[in-house]
Amino acid sequence: MTTDLFGKPLAGSPQYTLTLQQKRQATLLYHWLSMDYLQELLAMVQRLIAGVDVVVDEATQQGRDRLMVSERWGVRDTTANWSTHVYPALEAFRESTIRLIARRANESYSGTGAYQCARMISEHSSMWMTVGEEERFKEEFQKVYRYARRIDSVCGSGGQKRISDDMMSNSWERYSDIFPRLPLFRVRTDVEGESGKIPPRTGVYIAQDDPNTTLQFGWTGNTDGRLGKAITFNALGLKALAVLGRPALWRDDDKITVFVSDAFRRGIMTDYGMMSGPGDEDDPRKAPFILTQNVYTQRPCKWYFVEMIDGEYDDEAETVESSAPAASSRRPNVPAGTPCPEAGWWFTPVKPDSRRYFKQGETMPALSGDYGQTFWQWSPDQSTPTL
Repeated sequence: MTTDLFGKPLAGSPQYTLTLQQKRQATLLYHWLSMDYLQELLAMVQRLIAGVDVVVDEATQQGRDRLMVSERWGVRDTTANWSTHVYPALEAFRESTIRLIARRANESYSGTGAYQCARMISEHSSMWMTVGEEERFKEEFQKVYRYARRIDSVCGSGGQKRISDDMMSNSWERYSDIFPRLPLFRVRTDVEGESGKIPPRTGVYIAQDDPNTTLQFGWTGNTDGRLGKAITFNALGLKALAVLGRPALWRDDDKITVFVSDAFRRGIMTDYGMMSGPGDEDDPRKAPFILTQNVYTQRPCKWYFVEMIDGEYDDEAETVESSAPAASSRRPNVPAGTPCPEAGWWFTPVKPDSRRYFKQGETMPALSGDYGQTFWQWSPDQSTPTL
């Protein structure tokens, strides 16, 4: 919304309130792309390298290499071979992180060197380490890798953003304890972005017409900062949300399994996903993964900037919003061919820019599209478009 110097909405400006889920997503995105987060990554890599230095020195002093050379494998399992190939990868990881920090001055963001480093480690033997040393190294590297991959998942490449609702929900479950208070956000409807284009400001963006679209982070410093397509629920995803409810979606494996099993029996779900196969729809360990493979669609959209207010917190978010359903979820999704239950602005994921006004009792139409049956959703933006 448009605000005055004190952050209060100007008269006549459209109101746009974030749901609790959206506030959590914005919190995570700003955290993962913050300078503090990136500097901590550098410190973690440096500590990892320092620990490796100690292990390599000890192995060298003990003369382990003379025991690791074999007629079959040669020097493959030695400290020297590992140091020649893997140690430079760790150094490259550190140097790339330093460059990321430097480029932030120009609002330029990109992925880390975590994947390349992990691949190099996986391709070289660590038999020269003791069992305890190897376990500690792998454990520490996995911590660094998981930490860095949060940046990688947000940044994408070439405007291809891959963050989905399940990923953000699971991340919040894992990391929510580091956010005792949610930051205060405001939606700037005067700052608009568009899929495939560099946004006007660096930061988090929310889809204008779909409360189920996962928030994205865009930036101005290089072309990879372009906003991607909206990743939102298709017709099956909307059904899952309606049946399971937000609290159980992605969390309650038993309820998810019942839903997935029923969807397969009815023939409305057929994709088991790359890591699953027939029969796995009845397995609570596999069903949640299968669900994620079937409930999303992507489409271009327009975005609003979500501004984080420095030093201010939304202390009522967790207590007030968690005890009452969000405004957008109080109204059920309405299938095409049925009367509009409430006058207002509605939209459907079946078609981009579908937001339109319906009178109460007006029959809501079916639209042609690639995403299945038409379901109309209450729009979070109830303002009348200006000409």
